[in-house]
Amino acid sequence: MSIDQSIKLSGVDLIRTRDPNNHLHCRKSQLLACVGGRTRWSDLLMYGALGSTSAIHRHCYLRGEDRWAFDTPYVTDDDLRLLGFEVLSAGTVDLARFESGVTAFLAAGQPVLFYAPRHHFPYWVEFMRRAGTVPEEYGLLHSFLLCGASGTDVLLVDNVADDHEYFPLTVSWDVLRDGYAREPDRWFTGCATVRQISAPDRDGFEAAYRAFLGRFRDGFELYDVIGDNLVVERASVSPAYRAPGVNSLALLAGSRALFSRFLAHTAHGEQVRAAYARIAQTATVLSDRVTAFQAGLPALPADRLRRGLERLRQLEQRAARRLVDEGAALPQLLPTPASGR
Repeated sequence: MSIDQSIKLSGVDLIRTRDPNNHLHCRKSQLLACVGGRTRWSDLLMYGALGSTSAIHRHCYLRGEDRWAFDTPYVTDDDLRLLGFEVLSAGTVDLARFESGVTAFLAAGQPVLFYAPRHHFPYWVEFMRRAGTVPEEYGLLHSFLLCGASGTDVLLVDNVADDHEYFPLTVSWDVLRDGYAREPDRWFTGCATVRQISAPDRDGFEAAYRAFLGRFRDGFELYDVIGDNLVVERASVSPAYRAPGVNSLALLAGSRALFSRFLAHTAHGEQVRAAYARIAQTATVLSDRVTAFQAGLPALPADRLRRGLERLRQLEQRAARRLVDEGAALPQLLPTPASGR
Protein backbone atom coordinates (compact mmCIF):
# COMPACT_ATOMS: atom_id res chain seq x y z
CA MET A 1 0.00 0.00 0.00
CA SER A 2 1.33 3.46 -0.84
CA ILE A 3 0.77 6.54 1.28
CA ASP A 4 -0.85 9.18 -0.89
CA GLN A 5 0.11 12.20 1.18
CA SER A 6 2.53 13.13 3.86
CA ILE A 7 1.49 12.63 7.47
CA LYS A 8 3.53 13.65 10.48
CA LEU A 9 2.97 13.57 14.21
CA SER A 10 2.51 16.93 15.86
CA GLY A 11 5.09 17.77 18.48
CA VAL A 12 7.98 15.90 16.88
CA ASP A 13 10.24 18.74 18.00
CA LEU A 14 9.23 17.96 21.61
CA ILE A 15 10.76 14.48 21.40
CA ARG A 16 14.00 15.20 23.25
CA THR A 17 16.33 12.97 25.19
CA ARG A 18 15.45 12.52 28.85
CA ASP A 19 18.55 10.35 29.26
CA PRO A 20 21.64 12.56 28.75
CA ASN A 21 23.90 9.78 30.06
CA ASN A 22 22.64 7.48 27.29
CA HIS A 23 22.36 4.44 29.54
CA LEU A 24 18.84 3.20 28.75
CA HIS A 25 17.87 0.48 26.28
CA CYS A 26 16.98 2.16 22.98
CA ARG A 27 13.26 1.30 23.21
CA LYS A 28 12.97 2.65 26.76
CA SER A 29 14.84 5.79 25.78
CA GLN A 30 12.41 6.34 22.90
CA LEU A 31 9.32 5.75 25.02
CA LEU A 32 10.64 8.13 27.68
CA ALA A 33 11.37 10.78 25.05
CA CYS A 34 7.90 10.39 23.55
CA VAL A 35 5.93 10.61 26.79
CA GLY A 36 8.22 13.37 28.05
CA GLY A 37 7.13 15.45 25.09
CA ARG A 38 3.48 15.05 26.07
CA THR A 39 3.45 15.41 29.84
CA ARG A 40 5.52 17.40 32.31
CA TRP A 41 5.18 14.54 34.82
CA SER A 42 7.40 12.01 33.02
CA ASP A 43 10.00 12.29 35.83
CA LEU A 44 7.56 10.39 38.08
CA LEU A 45 8.65 7.27 36.16
CA MET A 46 12.02 7.50 37.92
CA TYR A 47 10.88 6.72 41.47
CA GLY A 48 12.74 3.39 41.35
CA ALA A 49 15.75 4.54 39.35
CA LEU A 50 18.22 3.77 42.15
CA GLY A 51 17.52 0.11 41.47
CA SER A 52 20.02 -2.47 42.69
CA THR A 53 23.77 -2.19 42.23
CA SER A 54 23.95 -5.97 42.67
CA ALA A 55 21.78 -6.38 39.58
CA ILE A 56 24.14 -4.10 37.64
CA HIS A 57 27.11 -6.16 38.90
CA ARG A 58 25.53 -9.40 37.73
CA HIS A 59 24.71 -7.92 34.34
CA CYS A 60 28.00 -6.17 33.57
CA TYR A 61 30.58 -8.29 35.39
CA LEU A 62 29.15 -11.80 35.65
CA ARG A 63 27.39 -11.86 32.27
CA GLY A 64 29.63 -9.41 30.42
CA GLU A 65 26.68 -7.49 28.95
CA ASP A 66 26.66 -3.84 27.96
CA ARG A 67 24.55 -1.06 29.47
CA TRP A 68 21.91 -0.95 26.73
CA ALA A 69 20.94 -4.58 27.32
CA PHE A 70 20.23 -3.98 31.02
CA ASP A 71 16.55 -4.23 31.90
CA THR A 72 16.25 -1.17 34.10
CA PRO A 73 13.49 -1.31 36.76
CA TYR A 74 12.20 2.07 35.54
CA VAL A 75 10.33 3.13 32.39
CA THR A 76 8.27 -0.07 32.59
CA ASP A 77 4.90 -0.71 30.98
CA ASP A 78 3.20 -0.73 34.38
CA ASP A 79 4.70 2.61 35.36
CA LEU A 80 3.87 4.12 31.97
CA ARG A 81 0.29 3.09 32.67
CA LEU A 82 0.44 4.93 36.01
CA LEU A 83 1.61 7.97 34.07
CA GLY A 84 -1.43 7.66 31.83
CA PHE A 85 0.10 5.97 28.79
CA GLU A 86 -0.53 2.59 27.23
CA VAL A 87 2.00 0.63 25.15
CA LEU A 88 0.28 -1.50 22.52
CA SER A 89 2.34 -4.32 21.02
CA ALA A 90 1.82 -6.08 17.70
CA GLY A 91 4.87 -8.35 17.82
CA THR A 92 6.38 -9.25 14.46
CA VAL A 93 4.64 -8.23 11.25
CA ASP A 94 5.51 -8.51 7.56
CA LEU A 95 6.29 -5.61 5.26
CA ALA A 96 2.80 -5.41 3.77
CA ARG A 97 1.11 -5.22 7.17
CA PHE A 98 3.63 -2.69 8.39
CA GLU A 99 3.10 -0.37 5.43
CA SER A 100 -0.67 -0.66 5.62
CA GLY A 101 -0.78 0.11 9.35
CA VAL A 102 1.52 3.14 9.48
CA THR A 103 -1.01 5.71 8.28
CA ALA A 104 -3.72 4.75 10.79
CA PHE A 105 -1.38 5.01 13.79
CA LEU A 106 0.13 8.31 12.68
CA ALA A 107 -3.34 9.72 11.99
CA ALA A 108 -4.30 8.77 15.56
CA GLY A 109 -1.31 10.75 16.85
CA GLN A 110 0.67 7.63 17.76
CA PRO A 111 4.28 6.86 16.79
CA VAL A 112 5.24 3.48 15.36
CA LEU A 113 8.16 1.62 16.94
CA PHE A 114 9.87 -1.40 15.40
CA TYR A 115 13.13 -3.33 15.55
CA ALA A 116 15.40 -3.86 12.55
CA PRO A 117 19.12 -4.47 11.90
CA ARG A 118 20.82 -1.11 12.24
CA HIS A 119 23.44 -1.73 9.53
CA HIS A 120 20.68 -1.54 6.91
CA PHE A 121 20.39 2.20 7.58
CA PRO A 122 23.16 4.35 6.06
CA TYR A 123 22.96 6.95 8.84
CA TRP A 124 23.53 4.24 11.44
CA VAL A 125 26.54 2.85 9.56
CA GLU A 126 28.05 6.34 9.51
CA PHE A 127 27.38 6.79 13.22
CA MET A 128 28.89 3.41 14.14
CA ARG A 129 32.05 4.18 12.18
CA ARG A 130 32.32 7.53 13.93
CA ALA A 131 31.73 5.94 17.35
CA GLY A 132 34.25 3.16 16.83
CA THR A 133 31.71 0.32 17.02
CA VAL A 134 33.36 -3.05 16.40
CA PRO A 135 32.31 -4.59 13.04
CA GLU A 136 30.65 -7.65 14.60
CA GLU A 137 28.10 -5.36 16.30
CA TYR A 138 27.01 -3.52 13.17
CA GLY A 139 24.16 -5.94 12.53
CA LEU A 140 22.58 -5.76 16.00
CA LEU A 141 18.91 -4.87 16.22
CA HIS A 142 17.87 -1.32 17.08
CA SER A 143 14.47 0.11 17.95
CA PHE A 144 13.39 2.68 15.37
CA LEU A 145 10.88 5.42 16.12
CA LEU A 146 8.74 6.35 13.11
CA CYS A 147 6.89 9.67 13.39
CA GLY A 148 5.89 10.47 9.81
CA ALA A 149 5.50 9.01 6.33
CA SER A 150 4.78 9.86 2.72
CA GLY A 151 4.56 7.84 -0.45
CA THR A 152 8.34 7.87 -0.81
CA ASP A 153 9.85 8.40 2.65
CA VAL A 154 9.47 7.83 6.35
CA LEU A 155 10.39 10.25 9.11
CA LEU A 156 12.46 8.63 11.86
CA VAL A 157 13.51 10.29 15.10
CA ASP A 158 16.80 8.93 16.45
CA ASN A 159 19.60 9.86 18.82
CA VAL A 160 22.73 9.28 16.76
CA ALA A 161 24.08 12.77 17.40
CA ASP A 162 27.35 12.94 19.32
CA ASP A 163 25.44 14.31 22.33
CA HIS A 164 22.78 11.57 21.96
CA GLU A 165 20.05 14.13 21.35
CA TYR A 166 17.04 13.09 19.27
CA PHE A 167 16.52 14.68 15.87
CA PRO A 168 14.44 13.82 12.77
CA LEU A 169 15.85 11.94 9.78
CA THR A 170 14.14 11.36 6.45
CA VAL A 171 14.73 7.84 5.10
CA SER A 172 13.46 6.39 1.84
CA TRP A 173 10.89 3.62 1.99
CA ASP A 174 13.33 1.73 -0.28
CA VAL A 175 15.77 1.46 2.63
CA LEU A 176 13.13 -0.40 4.63
CA ARG A 177 11.98 -2.52 1.70
CA ASP A 178 15.50 -3.48 0.64
CA GLY A 179 16.48 -4.31 4.22
CA TYR A 180 13.38 -6.42 4.69
CA ALA A 181 14.15 -8.30 1.47
CA ARG A 182 17.64 -9.10 2.76
CA GLU A 183 16.68 -10.29 6.27
CA PRO A 184 12.90 -10.58 6.57
CA ASP A 185 13.09 -12.62 9.80
CA ARG A 186 14.88 -9.77 11.60
CA TRP A 187 12.71 -6.89 10.40
CA PHE A 188 9.59 -5.37 11.96
CA THR A 189 9.96 -7.33 15.19
CA GLY A 190 8.68 -5.90 18.47
CA CYS A 191 6.31 -3.55 16.67
CA ALA A 192 4.49 -1.25 19.08
CA THR A 193 2.91 2.13 19.62
CA VAL A 194 2.14 4.27 22.65
CA ARG A 195 -0.92 6.39 23.37
CA GLN A 196 -2.06 8.66 26.17
CA ILE A 197 -5.22 7.42 27.87
CA SER A 198 -5.48 9.35 31.16
CA ALA A 199 -3.91 11.79 33.57
CA PRO A 200 -1.13 10.54 35.89
CA ASP A 201 -2.20 8.41 38.83
CA ARG A 202 -0.39 10.27 41.60
CA ASP A 203 -1.77 8.00 44.31
CA GLY A 204 -0.45 5.04 42.36
CA PHE A 205 3.01 6.59 42.16
CA GLU A 206 2.87 7.44 45.88
CA ALA A 207 2.18 3.79 46.72
CA ALA A 208 4.82 2.53 44.28
CA TYR A 209 7.49 4.85 45.67
CA ARG A 210 6.69 3.91 49.26
CA ALA A 211 6.98 0.23 48.31
CA PHE A 212 10.32 0.93 46.64
CA LEU A 213 11.69 2.69 49.74
CA GLY A 214 10.40 -0.10 51.94
CA ARG A 215 12.49 -2.73 50.15
CA PHE A 216 15.50 -0.58 49.24
CA ARG A 217 18.68 -2.11 50.67
CA ASP A 218 22.09 -1.66 49.07
CA GLY A 219 25.68 -1.66 50.28
CA PHE A 220 27.00 -0.11 47.03
CA GLU A 221 29.96 -2.51 46.94
CA LEU A 222 29.91 -2.23 43.16
CA TYR A 223 31.97 0.97 43.41
CA ASP A 224 34.76 -1.07 45.04
CA VAL A 225 34.51 -3.75 42.34
CA ILE A 226 34.90 -1.12 39.62
CA GLY A 227 37.98 0.30 41.33
CA ASP A 228 39.55 -3.12 41.89
CA ASN A 229 39.24 -4.02 38.21
CA LEU A 230 40.37 -0.76 36.56
CA VAL A 231 43.86 -1.89 35.59
CA VAL A 232 42.84 -5.39 34.49
CA GLU A 233 40.12 -4.02 32.24
CA ARG A 234 42.46 -1.44 30.71
CA ALA A 235 44.83 -4.26 29.71
CA SER A 236 42.00 -6.10 27.93
CA VAL A 237 41.89 -6.11 24.12
CA SER A 238 38.18 -5.20 24.20
CA PRO A 239 37.12 -1.68 23.19
CA ALA A 240 36.56 0.71 26.08
CA TYR A 241 32.76 0.77 25.77
CA ARG A 242 32.68 -2.97 26.46
CA ALA A 243 34.55 -2.74 29.77
CA PRO A 244 32.33 -3.84 32.70
CA GLY A 245 33.39 -0.82 34.75
CA VAL A 246 32.50 1.59 31.96
CA ASN A 247 29.07 0.02 31.52
CA SER A 248 28.44 -0.18 35.26
CA LEU A 249 29.31 3.48 35.83
CA ALA A 250 27.20 4.58 32.88
CA LEU A 251 24.22 2.79 34.42
CA LEU A 252 24.95 4.23 37.87
CA ALA A 253 25.40 7.77 36.60
CA GLY A 254 22.34 7.61 34.37
CA SER A 255 20.06 6.21 37.05
CA ARG A 256 21.21 8.73 39.65
CA ALA A 257 20.65 11.62 37.24
CA LEU A 258 17.08 10.45 36.60
CA PHE A 259 16.36 9.82 40.28
CA SER A 260 17.59 13.30 41.14
CA ARG A 261 15.03 14.70 38.70
CA PHE A 262 12.28 12.63 40.34
CA LEU A 263 13.13 14.06 43.76
CA ALA A 264 12.15 17.53 42.56
CA HIS A 265 8.52 16.35 42.53
CA THR A 266 8.60 14.97 46.07
CA ALA A 267 8.31 16.31 49.61
CA HIS A 268 11.89 15.29 50.44
CA GLY A 269 13.95 18.03 52.04
CA GLU A 270 16.76 20.05 50.52
CA GLN A 271 19.45 17.87 52.15
CA VAL A 272 18.23 14.77 50.34
CA ARG A 273 17.77 16.56 47.04
CA ALA A 274 21.21 18.17 47.25
CA ALA A 275 22.83 14.86 48.18
CA TYR A 276 21.47 13.08 45.12
CA ALA A 277 22.24 16.01 42.83
CA ARG A 278 25.84 15.76 44.03
CA ILE A 279 25.85 11.97 43.59
CA ALA A 280 24.53 12.28 40.03
CA GLN A 281 27.11 14.91 39.13
CA THR A 282 29.99 13.01 40.74
CA ALA A 283 28.97 9.70 39.12
CA THR A 284 28.79 11.37 35.70
CA VAL A 285 32.26 12.89 36.09
CA LEU A 286 33.71 9.56 37.24
CA SER A 287 31.96 7.76 34.40
CA ASP A 288 33.65 10.06 31.89
CA ARG A 289 37.03 9.70 33.59
CA VAL A 290 36.89 5.91 33.81
CA THR A 291 35.86 5.74 30.15
CA ALA A 292 38.87 7.88 29.24
CA PHE A 293 41.11 5.68 31.42
CA GLN A 294 39.90 2.49 29.76
CA ALA A 295 40.34 4.02 26.30
CA GLY A 296 44.01 4.68 27.10
CA LEU A 297 43.57 8.44 26.90
CA PRO A 298 45.42 10.84 29.21
CA ALA A 299 43.41 10.50 32.39
CA LEU A 300 43.64 10.41 36.14
CA PRO A 301 45.79 7.56 37.52
CA ALA A 302 44.01 4.47 38.79
CA ASP A 303 44.65 5.31 42.46
CA ARG A 304 42.88 8.67 42.18
CA LEU A 305 39.97 7.05 40.35
CA ARG A 306 39.69 4.47 43.13
CA ARG A 307 39.62 7.19 45.78
CA GLY A 308 36.89 8.97 43.84
CA LEU A 309 34.87 5.75 43.64
CA GLU A 310 35.30 5.16 47.37
CA ARG A 311 34.05 8.67 48.15
CA LEU A 312 31.08 8.13 45.87
CA ARG A 313 30.20 4.89 47.66
CA GLN A 314 30.27 6.76 50.98
CA LEU A 315 28.04 9.50 49.56
CA GLU A 316 25.57 6.87 48.38
CA GLN A 317 25.49 5.11 51.74
CA ARG A 318 24.81 8.31 53.69
CA ALA A 319 22.23 9.57 51.20
CA ALA A 320 20.38 6.26 51.11
CA ARG A 321 20.01 6.16 54.90
CA ARG A 322 18.69 9.72 54.94
CA LEU A 323 16.37 9.03 51.99
CA VAL A 324 14.76 5.95 53.57
CA ASP A 325 14.45 7.50 57.03
CA GLU A 326 12.92 10.69 55.69
CA GLY A 327 10.55 8.76 53.43
CA ALA A 328 9.26 6.78 56.40
CA ALA A 329 8.64 9.97 58.39
CA LEU A 330 6.84 11.99 55.70
CA PRO A 331 3.03 11.66 55.69
CA GLN A 332 2.90 12.33 51.94
CA LEU A 333 5.79 11.79 49.54
CA LEU A 334 4.20 13.16 46.37
CA PRO A 335 2.25 16.26 47.36
CA THR A 336 -0.40 17.55 44.99
CA PRO A 337 1.08 20.41 42.95
CA ALA A 338 -0.30 23.90 43.39
CA SER A 339 -2.04 23.69 40.01
CA GLY A 340 -3.93 20.62 41.18
CA ARG A 341 -2.76 18.67 38.16
